[in-house]
Amino acid sequence: MRHGDADPPFPPVAVAGTVTRVRLANGEQVWLVTRYDDVRTMLGDPVFSAAGDPMHRATPGADAPFIGRLPHTDPPDHSRYRRPLGRAFTPRRVAAWQPAIARAVDDRLDAMADLGPPVDLIESLAVPVPLSIIGTMMDLPRQDWPALRKAATDLLSDSPDRAHAAATNDWLLGYLRTLVTERRLKRGSDLLSELIEHSDLGDTEIADLGATLVLGGFDSLAASIGTAVALLLCHPDRPRTLAADDERLDPLVEEALRFTTIVQRGVDRTAVADCRLGDADIRAGDRVVADLPAANRDRERWAESDTYDPTRPALTNLAFGHGPHLCVGMHLARLELRVVLDRLLTRFPALKLAVPADRLVLCRDRTFAGLRELPVAW
Repeated sequence: MRHGDADPPFPPVAVAGTVTRVRLANGEQVWLVTRYDDVRTMLGDPVFSAAGDPMHRATPGADAPFIGRLPHTDPPDHSRYRRPLGRAFTPRRVAAWQPAIARAVDDRLDAMADLGPPVDLIESLAVPVPLSIIGTMMDLPRQDWPALRKAATDLLSDSPDRAHAAATNDWLLGYLRTLVTERRLKRGSDLLSELIEHSDLGDTEIADLGATLVLGGFDSLAASIGTAVALLLCHPDRPRTLAADDERLDPLVEEALRFTTIVQRGVDRTAVADCRLGDADIRAGDRVVADLPAANRDRERWAESDTYDPTRPALTNLAFGHGPHLCVGMHLARLELRVVLDRLLTRFPALKLAVPADRLVLCRDRTFAGLRELPVAW
């Protein structure tokens, strides 16, 4: 079943055979990297620096508060921020969260059953579950979760109101700094307390990492849950017992991550020295942009790469990046996807789209390409 014929919300992805010089809408010229091997090389090579502009800040200047130390620094500074987070997101530590994730999913499925079909799976499941998990991990007061969701929505827009985004940036950092100050006085078993206990990071730095987790820890996963479910529902010919089979669940998750890689904005790097990438000569100072969705459709790595096949043997894809900036939360994201798909299709084996597939719309105005809504019935 060919992508584009059966999957209206998921358009084909163009993969160039070379590292290509392109001009952005603002007139800037950059190198665009689309092949899997080239993207992987670029993300793993220290000649390509991740240091760049952080997220919105109201006051200009090096000392102004901002969100983005983790994605916008290079080692050794990046290692200082990442190391204490990595301790909290090891496979063993993440696996301990499976019961809590299952409870969060089951609570939402109970609410769906009580409400009755049709329901919007994005609002009923895809958003609340990861928001609940990151909120619980960081012990963020439940009454604040809606405001945190709105902050993420505002900050992850492709075309934000700059003044509003800067104010939201400062509010989110201030909110988390207040919590960090409180946790220094009274430690808990939450992630913020762990960062205080096991790092030399200051309050603002921990607040920045917390804000990064709020932005990436639920919004990106909400998009991934929605697209993964939509892919299955766009292929009613696939057996519904697939998600309950452990041997087939991992390939299903990996194929969803590969086929609908949700990172829309290219991953930016700047060359710090002259180098060669693919068949292109890159000069120091050149901006290089990796297209992750294109790299995950590279025909040289995946046969029939534009075909969605949840039985495809899992190969390492670039949905979570590569190299020093490989997503620190990837084990948690995979676990949440596994639990959601398993329990959703076990609870509702007759789950189906409540609208024609061509009515599904991907958000093109956001960092992560999730569905605007996913009406389902059973």
